[in-house]
Amino acid sequence: MSEGPSSSPSARQAQLLALAGEMRPKLHRYCARLMGSVIDGEDVVQDTFARAFVALDELPNLPPLRAWLFRIAHNRALDLLRSGSIRAAEPIEAAREVADSESPDPVEALMRREAVETAVSRFVELPTVQRSVVILKDVLDQSLEEIAAMLDLTVNAVKAHLSRGRAQLKVINAQAPAQLAPQPPSPAMSPCSTGATGTGCAGCWRTTCG
Repeated sequence: MSEGPSSSPSARQAQLLALAGEMRPKLHRYCARLMGSVIDGEDVVQDTFARAFVALDELPNLPPLRAWLFRIAHNRALDLLRSGSIRAAEPIEAAREVADSESPDPVEALMRREAVETAVSRFVELPTVQRSVVILKDVLDQSLEEIAAMLDLTVNAVKAHLSRGRAQLKVINAQAPAQLAPQPPSPAMSPCSTGATGTGCAGCWRTTCG
């Protein structure tokens, strides 16, 4: 739902705070895989919320907040990837701890399982656009139309990148060493020690606060 020009900055900020708890895990699933690092992904998410909070005062009208946050996160991640300002890929088999819990469409279950079970650090081996499309479709279950709008592509282009990305991901996983034993949840994904889910940690924005 779009916010009209009558929305005051304080009302917009409250709306963003209310949405933060729901959106943070989804943004982190996307950013961690796009960056190839759980920690770098968390940094991008934090930066996304900080930038969004400031930008609220500058926009006469807001687009739908969920898509807007994904676009900010996507652009920030690409900026960091282009500049090389990221950590070396972490030797973490962290895909399960940031996986989407919703059941996939049975027709694409195998494809989505391939993506969800791929280690976060392996996604960086895909070209950037293929990486984004595969994560958005197979991990976050976005529609082809939503992905096309977010990445400024045609639906046919999204389908082509998805097909190539899935095929390349199968090759990457086939060539990768056997996965290590499951690791305990990353501290970056631990619940806030205050019990807050976004609305109580306005000055923090991080997943962990204590």
